[in-house]
Amino acid sequence: MATRGRLIARRTIVLAGAALALGAAFTARAQPKVYRIGYLANDPDPRKFSRPFKAFVEALQEAGWTEGKNIELLIRSSAGRDEMFAQFAAELVREKVDVIVTTGSPSTRAAKAATDSIPIVFGSAANPVEQNFVASLARPGGNVTGLAILVQELGPKRMGLLKEILPRAKRFGRVFSRTSIVRLQPKIMEEYDAGAKSLGITLQHVSIAGPDEIEAALAAVAASGVDGIVVEADPALVVNRDKVAALALKHRMPMIGPDARFAEAGAVASYGENFPSRYRQAGFLVDKILRGAKPADLPVEISSTFELGINLKSAKALGISVPASILVQANLLFS
Repeated sequence: MATRGRLIARRTIVLAGAALALGAAFTARAQPKVYRIGYLANDPDPRKFSRPFKAFVEALQEAGWTEGKNIELLIRSSAGRDEMFAQFAAELVREKVDVIVTTGSPSTRAAKAATDSIPIVFGSAANPVEQNFVASLARPGGNVTGLAILVQELGPKRMGLLKEILPRAKRFGRVFSRTSIVRLQPKIMEEYDAGAKSLGITLQHVSIAGPDEIEAALAAVAASGVDGIVVEADPALVVNRDKVAALALKHRMPMIGPDARFAEAGAVASYGENFPSRYRQAGFLVDKILRGAKPADLPVEISSTFELGINLKSAKALGISVPASILVQANLLFS
């Protein structure tokens, strides 16, 4: 009888252990994997101030990804200081994120240098083939894909729009970061100079190395007697767009910026791609990758959605009457 009792007890323990194992397995199946998404941002607090980031998160939600449920967002922001991206990219690699989202050429370059295995999706990167981010637009190869900006096509267009707003202008300034897309700068400058010549104006190129040089650079270009300025979409300038716009108004220099955020901040005009729509597409690319797609097989997309923004309040403050031909083209009016 004692032997039989021991057998029953042993059987009870085995059955209980099996039940616990089955329960643990069921719990593991019931709890979805939480994927980790690294996000290398330029804006100091993208959750509060970034329309592109908001569009990115909304796209993920539409695709079935919810923060705190099946994804975790690890945000690292450079606040316009590109040199920080190498450190942040290395941190995300150590955190073993499942995908890294970048927000420009400097962050993409840092992420690519940090890993050749973790998928990388750039929300915007200038001429990614020329910068060796991807092998080709149709077949990226490697671990990187995203949405491209073809910068050479946009700069002269902005300059032409500013000339329409200021038909008597003879001299423009171009403000850019000499640390951004360095490989492309000679070609960009050539195309700007050719565009300026066709418009009958002279063009002064003014570079900055970082946010600390913005004030001095704008004061210098104003002192040179320009009639207006064109500002590039470099991280240091984008993050500090409020300051840039305020300084342009202070020095009474009509300014055109690279996207609607600049017109909203106070630039007389802006022209560029619709960045919220770009980052929405980036969200859907991340969705495909989390579901098993490889960056090498996802073609780089080129956005065809452009916006012209006009700030009527700034134009009035500078005594500018924006031509009707420009106003009818505007997608966004700020007043």
